[in-house]
Amino acid sequence: MQARNSPTFGMLFTDAVGIGPLTDLQQAAFGHARDTALPDWKRTRLAGLDLDALQPAFGAVEIIAPAPSAGVYIADLRTALAERPELLARFAGTAVATKHNRFTALNTALAEDGIVVHVGRNVEVAEPIRVTYRIPEAGVAILPRTLVVAEANSRVTVIEEFTSDVLDGPALVIPVGEIFVGDGAQVQFMSLQTLSLHARLIAAQCAVLERDSTLTWLAGGVGADVQHTEMEVRLEGNGSNLHWLGFTYATGTQNMLWAPKVNHIGLNTTAQIDWKSAVADTGYAVFDGMIKIGKGAQGTNSDLRDNVLHLSPAARSDSIPGLEIDANEVKAGHGSTSGQVDEEQLFYLQARGLNRHDAMHMIVNGFFASIVEQIPVEEVRDRALELIASKL
Repeated sequence: MQARNSPTFGMLFTDAVGIGPLTDLQQAAFGHARDTALPDWKRTRLAGLDLDALQPAFGAVEIIAPAPSAGVYIADLRTALAERPELLARFAGTAVATKHNRFTALNTALAEDGIVVHVGRNVEVAEPIRVTYRIPEAGVAILPRTLVVAEANSRVTVIEEFTSDVLDGPALVIPVGEIFVGDGAQVQFMSLQTLSLHARLIAAQCAVLERDSTLTWLAGGVGADVQHTEMEVRLEGNGSNLHWLGFTYATGTQNMLWAPKVNHIGLNTTAQIDWKSAVADTGYAVFDGMIKIGKGAQGTNSDLRDNVLHLSPAARSDSIPGLEIDANEVKAGHGSTSGQVDEEQLFYLQARGLNRHDAMHMIVNGFFASIVEQIPVEEVRDRALELIASKL
């Protein structure tokens, strides 16, 4: 793990010698990161983030993959850059724009850790591929990059987790994820965030779906002091399908934002987006979701739902579901709910022998059940239940 005694971002911005040779793309991205201010986000707490004082750290990736097989390439990003540069040149940076913001530019310029998964035509990867990105210590930033390419009629499941050791000071994760789902391919992508409460995560993720493809995407977050995750799915191919699930549990003073966007482009595409969040103490959860149906995207069927459970009067949530429709032969809807635990439910359970804590536990588990039950991988379902229980 490279972290201690490496230059800080501030030092690199002043004198880039310490980062070694950069490609033209990386050099342009680094210049953009150096010359661009932090975003002015109204619902994400960036106050107190001293990017210049953090050190970029490398070696933060752990991969568990099935045995090598024909038509499947799985490698860490550094290895893939050496072995499959043409694959990276074709896909990396084409879904998430380098200049999306200062953080994505930094990732493009400096990322060495990550995973590259390439599944060839008509190939099925039976076992899940697992990748863990871990912050090793306080005072550092890691910049992981996930690239998944599933060629036509392939099948693959990728599970990633952002985590950390116990931290006694600030740290940062700046991930970028790009997923490409070819004609008729099926991808299950599951991303969990379980960072220490001193950490922040600022993420950008995007998936591109081709004809008759299917993406099942789970996004879950319970850790970090601040999380800001911008996500997009582009349904470019006719008949492409998206099933998007998310859960959040914000406690203490956590500030956790999800911004999922669905862009319907092809004909007869479908999307179902289901999100559930719980907030307690003075936690603050934000769901800023959008469905966009472009001109010519006839036959679209899309629905977005967000539900929030308030477990204390000081907790906060903002739910901002939206629709933009530029086609006329579509079915589309969105909605959100927000409410507190019903005291009558608590009384009913306590009257049948449960104490208040166990009754609350049962109600919270019931609230999240409709999301957890849809998770297609048993080990991830169990992990989700464990993470939700840990917050109680």
